[in-house]
Amino acid sequence: MKIALVGTGTWGTATAIAIARKHTDQQIFLYGRNAEKCTTIQSSRQHELLSDITLPENIQVSNDAAALQDYDLIFWAVPTQHSAQMATSLRDHINSRAAIVSLSKGLEQESHARISEIIERELGTRPFAVLSGPSHAEEVAKGLPAGLVCAASNDTLAQNVVEACHQTNFRIYTSNDVIGVELGGALKNVVAIAAGIGDGMQLGDNIKATLVTRGLAEMRRLGRALGAQEASFAGLAGMGDLLTTCYSPYGRNRSLGEQIGKGVSVEDILAGSNMVAEGAWTCRAAVQLAAAHQVELPVAEQVTAVLWDKKPLQEAIEDLLSRSSKDENL
Repeated sequence: MKIALVGTGTWGTATAIAIARKHTDQQIFLYGRNAEKCTTIQSSRQHELLSDITLPENIQVSNDAAALQDYDLIFWAVPTQHSAQMATSLRDHINSRAAIVSLSKGLEQESHARISEIIERELGTRPFAVLSGPSHAEEVAKGLPAGLVCAASNDTLAQNVVEACHQTNFRIYTSNDVIGVELGGALKNVVAIAAGIGDGMQLGDNIKATLVTRGLAEMRRLGRALGAQEASFAGLAGMGDLLTTCYSPYGRNRSLGEQIGKGVSVEDILAGSNMVAEGAWTCRAAVQLAAAHQVELPVAEQVTAVLWDKKPLQEAIEDLLSRSSKDENL
């Protein structure tokens, strides 16, 4: 297999590093749209946000889109809201037989589409997989151990991803639940914002655990409505990724929520950040998608109201906690 990655953010770069460490005799191609950034990474062998990590010599970083034509396994590490535009720009450069492996975690704003749906819409039907789980880029780049799950459209592709990635410190499990694994990766970011808000307001560990647990229930609820396998939400792409995102200092969505909880405006946070907090965009799409399927997402609804409707934090918390009692398993 010839392996390429699209997206020079921290997660795309960290995944390239992990793959390159396994395949030391093979060139790994990392494509980015920004020529200057690609040149800097290629020459310095470092990423500005992973500055203490030296890229393996077998990673080639370039903005030469035409080079992608030669690759048959392409990992997609593009923020969800930019994925359609990137796919359109690369349509004539990606081999029609190439499989896409999504590393992205979110729902598109207007269409509420998952990455698999965006790729099919923009690049046509092709083998597709999603690789997700608790995997902060900073830790993966350092070679610290992590476990992820690959959900693929067919078993052959799943095994190809295992062959590309699986190693001692980068353990890959397999699944056939593309919908569930994509939803887990997208929706956990919304819950992390809620957990971060609680941290910022110093509301304590009890409410944080409640938000995480009930957030997971919302993930399962929407997943059922969309045809996902419920077991996926108890796995690495669900509970696993949810925990690390809600509790780790690396979690950019938790950090976004924490700053909001401390009184910083959403506009100031997003304007001043050089990293994408996907949950800020996914929350609204998730609420609208859930409404279309008559599914309630109380935590996501309040996060959306705070971020997009300027709802006061205390009012949002009171509205969430004052809801009538119900069966926990519903």
